Amino acid sequence: MTPRIFERTYLELKREVTSGRHKPGQRLQARGLADILKASTSPVTNAMRQLVGERVLEYTGEDGFIIPWVNEHRLRDLLSWSSWLSTTDPDDFHFGAADRQADDIALSADVVAATEYLFLAIAAPAQNTELSRHIGNSNDRLRAIRILEQSLIPDRAHELNDLNQFHLSGNRPALIKAIGQYYRRRLDLIPQLIGLSYQDRN
Repeated sequence: MTPRIFERTYLELKREVTSGRHKPGQRLQARGLADILKASTSPVTNAMRQLVGERVLEYTGEDGFIIPWVNEHRLRDLLSWSSWLSTTDPDDFHFGAADRQADDIALSADVVAATEYLFLAIAAPAQNTELSRHIGNSNDRLRAIRILEQSLIPDRAHELNDLNQFHLSGNRPALIKAIGQYYRRRLDLIPQLIGLSYQDRN
């Protein structure tokens, strides 16, 4: 297996398991995923192990690889952690000006992708690779929830546009305040988000 094959399989598998098409606790089998991804089982299994390390998947001796369970404690911790990552400003982070190319964020129909892009863009001026890596991982782990929240937060595109404008203007205090409001809104919706997570998929 070449690194190129593994990388392609890993990225495609991550898109599949974070797509919102799978319920929490659902068991995943390498052979079935290999058919979906048109890949052999070896790179799929290795990619699944990698995603367990990133906490995008879970592994248990009884059930094997599964979509992580969602409960109030886990989701609250993940949302709070993601909020902290996006608003922390320790002394050793030297935030520079926002990249003006972020103005082309294209807050279009794909609000989930735009959200992930924006939170990475917000972290970029800190020039801290660990911060960006953790925000990227939070994006992966929250993707299914962000897909499901559409029915609960119909104005989220406007909400995201406001965050983007604060980011581009360099008004970091206003941006931090708005990010806090963004995450508090979702923390208040945790019971509904969990309920949506366990609904049957079409």
